[in-house]
Amino acid sequence: MSFPRLRIAFITYKFGHEYGGAEAYGVDVMKELSKRHDITVITREYSTACGINLPYKIITLSELWPSWVRTYLFAKAAAQLCSEADYDLIHSHVNGWIGDIDVLHVKSVRYHWLTRARSTIKKITNLISPRIQMYLWLEKQRVHLKPPRRTVVVSELLKQQLQKAYQTNYPFDVITPGVYIPNKDQNVRQKTRQQLGFSQQDIVCIQVARNPLNKGLSTILDSLATLPTHIKLLVVGAPNSVEKQLQSQLTQQQLLQRIIFIPQTENINPYYQAADLCLHPTFNDSFGMAPLEAMSHQLPVIMSQANYCGFAHYVTHEHHALLLQDPHNATELTQSIQRLLTDTVLTQQLTQQGHELALDFSWENIAKQFESIYVDILAARIHQGKPDHRS
Repeated sequence: MSFPRLRIAFITYKFGHEYGGAEAYGVDVMKELSKRHDITVITREYSTACGINLPYKIITLSELWPSWVRTYLFAKAAAQLCSEADYDLIHSHVNGWIGDIDVLHVKSVRYHWLTRARSTIKKITNLISPRIQMYLWLEKQRVHLKPPRRTVVVSELLKQQLQKAYQTNYPFDVITPGVYIPNKDQNVRQKTRQQLGFSQQDIVCIQVARNPLNKGLSTILDSLATLPTHIKLLVVGAPNSVEKQLQSQLTQQQLLQRIIFIPQTENINPYYQAADLCLHPTFNDSFGMAPLEAMSHQLPVIMSQANYCGFAHYVTHEHHALLLQDPHNATELTQSIQRLLTDTVLTQQLTQQGHELALDFSWENIAKQFESIYVDILAARIHQGKPDHRS
């Protein structure tokens, strides 16, 4: 694929790996695209620790506004900044109306509030709520049902939900998150385990999540309480408030000495290196980066099935990972952990096949998929006689 170097505005609320999976997605895509294009980031926060130095513009908003008003004001400010510059394309990861390509990372607002089965009273309440109406309107601006503008979702699950919400069979583009393939480093593993206080006999499970309670931490704790004490848990990415919130439960279940909480960090690699297996019994993930990252680090994975986790659409049970039918069921999780601890052949197979699956999700390939869409958008503009999307 050969085309000119483009001037691209990338719009995101936060730019940095420590802010979460969707934000990390944006960082890694732009890191690859910036090798061939000129990227300007428009955001509220730019992490200088993200490992990529791009020009950026900061939008500052008062926290006194409610979140739904700030969302609108951010979209308005971003649109103004884009109108003042000569960008070839506007690539947006947020609510707004200016994007040439809009990427949706989470469940459709329309699907969540209006399409799913709810009582008549609840639907009426939603319809008259200024907050919900604002989000519905903003989302509608991002759902493009004809070219040249394009809507991208990060999983087949989100695509199905979006089609159902807008009662369409329009073939929205699916571009999943990607992953970098690290090299295993026994020195990093040993050093990190020693720093964390793990012994050679400990089996370390890792959960990576900004909001671990939504990703099944309660299920993990109930399971861990029934397992031998040498099985430990490393929770990476959660705010300090989660650990404080769980203090009484951890004390009651006698788990305080078996769990370590690590706050949000730009570099998760050492913690994956220190772990022996990954647990991801998520209750709701549009994609689910953690199990893919774990596979790239050659860890066996136990994760929720496709009704709960978008990435599971690409995973075969007992081939790439063990899929949980019900992530709320601690007994099922316990049995899956015990299988990995006792069946070395299965564990080795999941490790190998999961790693091979991760190789298909390189960030370089993900970036090329976006570039293909850029080409389509530019060609459609020329065909329609609209060299600039704002004309």
